[in-house]
Amino acid sequence: MVLASLALLTACAAPRPAPVTGVGSRAPAPIGGHSHRVERGDTLYSIAWQAGTDVPTLARHNNIQPPYNIYVGQVLRLDVPGGRRTFYRVKRGDTLNAISRQTGHSVADLATLNNLKPPYRIYVGQQLTLRSEPSASSKPVPAAAASPAPAVRPSTAQNGARPAGTSSPAKTTKPLAPAQGKAYAGSKVQKNAAVNTAIVWQWPAQGPIISGFSLAETGNKGIDIRGSRGQAIKAAAAGKVVYAGSALRGYGNLIIIKHNDDYLSAYAHNEVLRVKEQEAVSAGQHIADMGSSDTTDVRLHFEIRYQGTSVDPMRYLPKR
Repeated sequence: MVLASLALLTACAAPRPAPVTGVGSRAPAPIGGHSHRVERGDTLYSIAWQAGTDVPTLARHNNIQPPYNIYVGQVLRLDVPGGRRTFYRVKRGDTLNAISRQTGHSVADLATLNNLKPPYRIYVGQQLTLRSEPSASSKPVPAAAASPAPAVRPSTAQNGARPAGTSSPAKTTKPLAPAQGKAYAGSKVQKNAAVNTAIVWQWPAQGPIISGFSLAETGNKGIDIRGSRGQAIKAAAAGKVVYAGSALRGYGNLIIIKHNDDYLSAYAHNEVLRVKEQEAVSAGQHIADMGSSDTTDVRLHFEIRYQGTSVDPMRYLPKR
């Protein structure tokens, strides 16, 4: 009885989980194709960014009220109606079998969705497409029943593997043509989104475009600009910083700026971040120094999202 009473008192006295604050460096830990367990450094904006949706939609889907506080360990549903497909970025030690069990997809489904051929080699940093809804036959496979795991290609930044959404440097300074492939679910939004004339856009950095926007399902959802280490990255428009950190794998040191209820912009692979979350910034303000965090060369990866969906920045930026 004494032990039981002590256990009850301990449980009652245990503090509630603290809201997620500050900047973290740990990568998000997906716990399935449709959910995410909140870790320190996460914000609702960073999670919505990964899920390809906007914050109000994700908040409503998880019954989260303003000011949208989330807690370490909290499980958020990512299966937002109308959202685009979710993704999984390969980590060291992953195999296609292990990923299939974790995300509830069959190996065959993952291979088909990502154009993988036997022996299904994958590499660290690779971005794998997941169905927004696994097929009926794609149920998690018990570990004991899993077939031998396919080999994982040894990969680090030294072997030339690049995170998804970037590509090898090109010699041209002109925007690259969109990659061919199946259009992703947000292509209709991309085509129909009107440029908001209330936002005055400007280039976030000077330099040649080495990777252009693509409507392909796994294509580049922004543009990549070549520059020099330490070069000034500037806010493309006035707004408020809603994310500044390094918790989104594949983006390195990342800044996300909210310009209004519809538009966000993102600045990835920075060397140094010069602004903090909740800070108001003006158009052209020096917000970061260009670098190579989470990529293999110095570049800025720049995205614009309209209502959570990636749109072609070249439609918004002034002609050079």
